[in-house]
Amino acid sequence: MDCRDCINTRCPINNTCLPEWLQYTQNHKSSIYASVGQSIFNEGELVRGIYIICSGKAKVLIEDDNGKGRIIRVAGSGQVLGHRGFSETMVYPISAKTLIESEIAYISNEDFFKLIRSNNDLSIYMMMFFADELMNSEKNLRISTTLTSREKVAYALARLIKANGFINEEARQIDLGLNFKELSNFAGISYTTLTRVLKSFLQEGILKKSNGNFYLVDESVLSQLSWMEIQ
Repeated sequence: MDCRDCINTRCPINNTCLPEWLQYTQNHKSSIYASVGQSIFNEGELVRGIYIICSGKAKVLIEDDNGKGRIIRVAGSGQVLGHRGFSETMVYPISAKTLIESEIAYISNEDFFKLIRSNNDLSIYMMMFFADELMNSEKNLRISTTLTSREKVAYALARLIKANGFINEEARQIDLGLNFKELSNFAGISYTTLTRVLKSFLQEGILKKSNGNFYLVDESVLSQLSWMEIQ
């Protein structure tokens, strides 16, 4: 995807950088065409740059005490990956893998810092982005210890809608991007509990299911249960 005529309105480079710096990014970025389940970066690796999803989806994982990967974030088109590694040690504390075939832009640390120093709007965006990520991390910790299973599922669904949007905006078809096993992992509950909660959401008219697809019917209830605005 060419940065100079990109139509991805969620990309921070596209949204915030001056035209001459879009040209710079196009000349200096690398494009990665990743298959399903391909690693983008791994926990423990040195941070050499930043990643932006041009198209596709990815999951961000952190290893738990049992050595298993816990999904802590799902990222969609136009979203940034790898920023959690920007620290004094410059080592990734998490891993990222694609959920579907994806095109990902890679920008080296040196070039990304040049972009930030030369584009005030990008600097402001990244400052707000890091603040939101910190707030979300704190919220995730509270949710994992205090919320009910219904609230955890609602929160997971709300975050997926935030990341992926709707497949069909008018019909409110949810773009899950995860299978049920992954969704239960993301919500922090068992597979059995997830299916039970989803069944209750269908019975209560919060969701609708047709041909294996889920649709959001009652946004206000899901928003209330998830403690966040859906869009």
